Amino acid sequence: MNNKTKELNRSNNSLDKYISFENKEAFTDMICYLRGANISEYNQELVRQDLTEMVLSAQRRGESIHAVIGEDFQVFCDNVIASLPQKSQRQRIVDFFDMICLSLSILGAIYIVFAAETITLIRNAFSRNSLNFSISVSLGNVIFVGIIIIVAFVMVEGIMKKPFQVGKKEKQGHLKVFLMFAGLTALYLLIAWLGQTTLFTVNIFIACAVVLALYITHKVLERV
Repeated sequence: MNNKTKELNRSNNSLDKYISFENKEAFTDMICYLRGANISEYNQELVRQDLTEMVLSAQRRGESIHAVIGEDFQVFCDNVIASLPQKSQRQRIVDFFDMICLSLSILGAIYIVFAAETITLIRNAFSRNSLNFSISVSLGNVIFVGIIIIVAFVMVEGIMKKPFQVGKKEKQGHLKVFLMFAGLTALYLLIAWLGQTTLFTVNIFIACAVVLALYITHKVLERV
């Protein structure tokens, strides 16, 4: 997110608090839907600004969000999105790698902090025992990280694409919960089986440098 977009985002955040409770849910659904659209973050914030001003103006007149948007919020959003330039293939690729770098940097930092080798290293440092700066990465770790990123991406995309359909298909929702539970159970068993297979070991300082490099790459890609 470049500085121009960040400034507009901060301005929109300050205006959001004036949206009434009665309009908040529908307004949030529309913003969520826009976040999943194939348009730039800057255009998303521009639309958000216009939408906020429309709703606030309606509130001052004593009208609800339905008075200015209509009853079908998705159709309204689709019409707005269709009028804006779509992201290029290059931008979609940049966004994808940005997401991967950010996810890996966060998960990598968490793993380094809570790894058994790190805890042992800290304990040995306080007890003045010999220090081992190596940290191991198992096949189970790699599978687990991959699954977390995929599941998180799918869930976020699903929420953004269908915010107006939440609660409409209860039976399908129950089936999805069951399938997710079964999938997570199978995943746990797979990781438990493969978790002992060490792929490689790396110096903890090198691991920290890799995590930092991933985060810096994310910050660079974010501004592209």
